[in-house]
Amino acid sequence: MDQNKLKRHHVMRSLILAGITALLAYLILSETLSYYLAPRLHMFSYVTLVILSLLTMVSIRQIFVGSSVYDCDCEEQHKVPRTPMGSLLVYGLFVLPIVMGFVMPDKILGSDVAEKRGITLLSNDVRKLADVTANANANATENEKQTAEVKEDAKPSVEPQSGATNQVATPPVEATDDEQLRQRFSNGGFGDFYTDIAVFLHKQPVIELNDKVFLDGLTTMELYAKEFAGKELETIGFVYRQPDFTKQQFVVARFSVTCCTADSSVYGVLVEKEDANKWAKDSWVKVRGKLELRQVDGYDMLVLKASQVEAVSAPKDPYVYYSFEAAPDS
Repeated sequence: MDQNKLKRHHVMRSLILAGITALLAYLILSETLSYYLAPRLHMFSYVTLVILSLLTMVSIRQIFVGSSVYDCDCEEQHKVPRTPMGSLLVYGLFVLPIVMGFVMPDKILGSDVAEKRGITLLSNDVRKLADVTANANANATENEKQTAEVKEDAKPSVEPQSGATNQVATPPVEATDDEQLRQRFSNGGFGDFYTDIAVFLHKQPVIELNDKVFLDGLTTMELYAKEFAGKELETIGFVYRQPDFTKQQFVVARFSVTCCTADSSVYGVLVEKEDANKWAKDSWVKVRGKLELRQVDGYDMLVLKASQVEAVSAPKDPYVYYSFEAAPDS
């Protein structure tokens, strides 16, 4: 292949590399990268941007330097397309997503995706954990009863002795409110992690289910549904409705992203309010109300009886993530 044709291929490849680099830089600078990628992976995007920039400069250099043979020992394995149609097909596969990335608007996930994937109001993990814990608690109670019976049978009969010195009973130390609350939740047997979150949430006069605590807080309230019934709750999310909902129902929902939007899941709280149907699908709202206990398929579920619903703007990062620091020490 002559140098002029080879140079045109280097130009095309340089433009493609520059386009991919520019698209990634645009997503980072416009702060829309979170629409597609979890924050914990953003650092890899920054590294990728640097690598792409270097590759683009190397490709541009080849336009002016040129080459008669490839630098690697791959012989003809990396040959450029020989026909115009081959060039169109090969380079078109790279150009099309670049054009779409710049032309198509950035859009967060909404009800259309939630309808296809299904929304989680009572997660399977909570059901399994509740079943396992219930069985474990039942076994532990049975073992305690058997142990108590054995001790009672083996207990020797002791007659009171005259003249024995009366022992002064030490008054019990009263537990603080925090200790009592922690003991109340620790009896559920779900572990210290959920106990810490339960105590943190229950101490709030109005539970703020914000972005940081949304997923872990929602799971915790499901595990301790009876304890959280009657508590005030405030949270934000987008409006989602299923076909079988009444006019007084909608879900205030959030998407959870582990790595990227391809593995996203939908979680939310069922809201009931007389004028619930006036809130449009996919509109973002702040909801406040009282939690009520319901039975769904034999499991406890909390429903938010809303007293206030107001329109809000979607947050800069619309997705929520699991956090090991959901419950602060304070």
